Amino acid sequence: MEYKKELRNNPWVDVPCTADVWNLLKEIRVSDTYYRRGDGQATQDLDWVEATHRNWVHEIIDLSEFNYCYFTNGTTDAIHHWLMTETREWQHFQGEYEYPGLIRKGSEVCTGYKEYTLWPHKVLYVSIPSAADGNFCDIKANCPVILDCTYISSTSIKKINPPNSTEQVFFSFSKGFGLVGQRLGLVYTKKPHKSLHTLKEFENWNYNGPKIMELIMSNYDVDTMWKQHRDWQLRMCKKYSLIPSDCFFLATTGDQYYKRRRRMKYNPAARLCLTPLIEW
Repeated sequence: MEYKKELRNNPWVDVPCTADVWNLLKEIRVSDTYYRRGDGQATQDLDWVEATHRNWVHEIIDLSEFNYCYFTNGTTDAIHHWLMTETREWQHFQGEYEYPGLIRKGSEVCTGYKEYTLWPHKVLYVSIPSAADGNFCDIKANCPVILDCTYISSTSIKKINPPNSTEQVFFSFSKGFGLVGQRLGLVYTKKPHKSLHTLKEFENWNYNGPKIMELIMSNYDVDTMWKQHRDWQLRMCKKYSLIPSDCFFLATTGDQYYKRRRRMKYNPAARLCLTPLIEW
């Protein structure tokens, strides 16, 4: 009962950390990237990361139409740069990641991502897998789209088909590998980004970040963490009568006991984070 209360009372997603990632990070030294800005070493590292990452995720999402890639300090930083340079109104599904709304209020599509009517003149911010329940979803959109793929690396390989109107795609390394404090993000765009492009020209980003990304992608596949921990997720879901999400540390349930964790008004499923149950 104590664990059930903890699951019910936690409104946030707490990313699990693992011993193997912790040990792997010991191979990184800050001094390894003590570069002089403008000498090209940082750009060489980021170019390698971009090429590797495109291939790393290619079975999930095709990024061939997104010709530009930028490093950001996690997805939150990607959101900063998007909204700071965005002049259009934006919209989001109910249950979506709350952070963009802290910067500038958007219009809520109240029925959730499975039933919706979008405003064609407003930019849609959407996460796939969805922050509402940790599951993949198929989105049809007749408006500009900002696609947040933060949960990739904590799921199996399932295909995401971005709407043709997608303008930017965000990625993070925090969810699958517990790298929250390292702030590791990538942004792909079809056109040069209004702010990130200038920063990239001047090699203005955290040089240690791409080195950590390189280390992770050299040692793990995009679905390694899901494969390693899926059985644990299934055991926990069976024990507590939950429905496993596509993300290995999330689950959903229609149980009234967890009603406060519902994120979508017209969807009875509550999103629960299983991380407090982890004993790794």
